Amino acid sequence: MDILGARRSIEQKLLMQSVGLMALVAVSGTIMGIVTGSSAVLLDGVFSFVDVVIKIMMLMTAKLIARETSKRFQFGYWQFEPLVLAVEGFFILLIVIYALSSGITDLISGGRHVDFGPAIYYAIFFTVADTIYYLYVRRINKSLQSNLIKFDNVSWYVDALLEAAILISFVVAIMLEGTEYADWAAYIDPIVLIVLAVQMIPSAFRIIIPSVKQVLGWAPTSLHNEVQKIMDRFMEKYNFKDYVSSVQVYGNTRIIEIDILVRKNFPYQTIAEIDAIRNEIDQEIGGNPSEKWVTISFTGTRKWMAKDYLLEEDDDE
Repeated sequence: MDILGARRSIEQKLLMQSVGLMALVAVSGTIMGIVTGSSAVLLDGVFSFVDVVIKIMMLMTAKLIARETSKRFQFGYWQFEPLVLAVEGFFILLIVIYALSSGITDLISGGRHVDFGPAIYYAIFFTVADTIYYLYVRRINKSLQSNLIKFDNVSWYVDALLEAAILISFVVAIMLEGTEYADWAAYIDPIVLIVLAVQMIPSAFRIIIPSVKQVLGWAPTSLHNEVQKIMDRFMEKYNFKDYVSSVQVYGNTRIIEIDILVRKNFPYQTIAEIDAIRNEIDQEIGGNPSEKWVTISFTGTRKWMAKDYLLEEDDDE
């Protein structure tokens, strides 16, 4: 098996592992939330169930990307990756909105009485387990560099935070019981629910914003500038008349198209000479050959070039 095949195999195994473990969290959280009457724990269960569905979609996407191309998808399946991530981000946002409204409603109606005892053991176990698994996957992905694994692991980070916040709040609630502030214990669960929902908002947008940009075809400024600098050097070296570059990113895959306008007296006329220049430009662009799609064309007529454009200087990446 080649290096790329090994990487994809590890990616798929990690995603399958993540699906199984998150399903365990989902079932446990839902049962514990119903048994203890805790909306915060139930939120964790519901979030986990939704995440299991998203993880399955990620696994299917990883398998599709490994196929590279097909008769129906002749340019590959790269666009599925940001699409799945966008769906995940929007689902998290919907859960956040539900949690906020539920927490505010419980708070206004006088709080919620929860059986904190069993819930604490649940929170301790999954706080530790989620944190260990998150750190384990992050360490593996430092060498794997998978975009799917990176964003999949965000769900474990969020779930670890959920569990830790639930644990701390329940400990506080138990400490309040038997004191003059015992009545305040009923407000702990809805307050935690609101706080958890608010802290999940940045995580949702960290997934939504880059994935939606990729779905819409937003050209990343950093890659655009990198290709422009490379081509400016080649313009000077080979005295090209002009060029237009177009770039896009889908997950880890970079799509780069370059149209080069040459003069009528361009000294390199044979296919072998033109291919040699293409190879030189491609090597300068660098990167994993399996994670880039580079098209370089030469023409003596401007009409065969892509339409030129002006890129805003202050565009975000």
